[in-house]
Amino acid sequence: MSDAPVITDVMPLPLAPVAAPKAWGGSAHTSLNVPAQADGVNWGEIWLASEDFGITTKISSGPMEGQSPTSVRARWGDVLTGPGAGPGRKGLNFSFRMERTGPEPAPVRVLSGDEFWYVLEAGPDAWLGAGTVRDDGPWPQRLNKIAAEAGARHLFPAGVARTQGPNTTVLKVLPSGSMIQTLFDWGRTPDAFDFTPPPVDVDVTNAYMPSLRTVIEGSNRMIYQGPLYKVTLCSTKFFTSTGEKMSVICPARGRGRITTSGQQQTTRLHPGQAVILPAGLGRYSIESGTVVSYLLFEFN
Repeated sequence: MSDAPVITDVMPLPLAPVAAPKAWGGSAHTSLNVPAQADGVNWGEIWLASEDFGITTKISSGPMEGQSPTSVRARWGDVLTGPGAGPGRKGLNFSFRMERTGPEPAPVRVLSGDEFWYVLEAGPDAWLGAGTVRDDGPWPQRLNKIAAEAGARHLFPAGVARTQGPNTTVLKVLPSGSMIQTLFDWGRTPDAFDFTPPPVDVDVTNAYMPSLRTVIEGSNRMIYQGPLYKVTLCSTKFFTSTGEKMSVICPARGRGRITTSGQQQTTRLHPGQAVILPAGLGRYSIESGTVVSYLLFEFN
């Protein structure tokens, strides 16, 4: 017989976001200004879920409040992450952050891992820099600029230079352990809290930008499926499943709550916050007085 403890208090794990002001950030109020201290602040990054880059998001409420995902993993084991993860796995193998620009574009960066982008907000003059059109000259002339529209999603392969133009909010998902190098910051004073320069330069390439297909699944849309996870855009006030894989919910619009079978406690959903759904979670429903839209990341 197994000596593994029986976990009976499995529930959704809402995470407290961590806001980072930036010179290029935006201060206008939107529904994504979470936490409250981000309202009116030039925030450029809000970390929704992370155990990377020296940033650890903690459980914001419930019996596990104040604990990190890795602390929960040490207690729950495969109930959190699913079978086959291995004893040394962290609670989170990906980082989720929102980056938001005001009147100025964000830094031009290159990463060592593939990064998923979903555009949450885009002003009339918004654009994304995706790769280069030439190999030399100033970066503003080298960037390949494409229009940014709310709801657009992209997968940036490792080595592709990227940035976002003004008045844009983008959700970005990156595998843990990836290196981030800033290539150009538009003549601004160096940011003391920027990503630590990698030990070696990340090679800049013009890799093929894959086209992301949409697969209609009832009222939902699967917008990306890769070897590590799939992403479904759900625009519904009701969704039910049984836990088999660890998932993360990131609301994009509207507010609601998660109700879990056998649990009296509910978990509130609102834009600008991520919620972990453990692999061992029972059946649950997402309820709202209006339509709530959210991105559901299911990890393999």
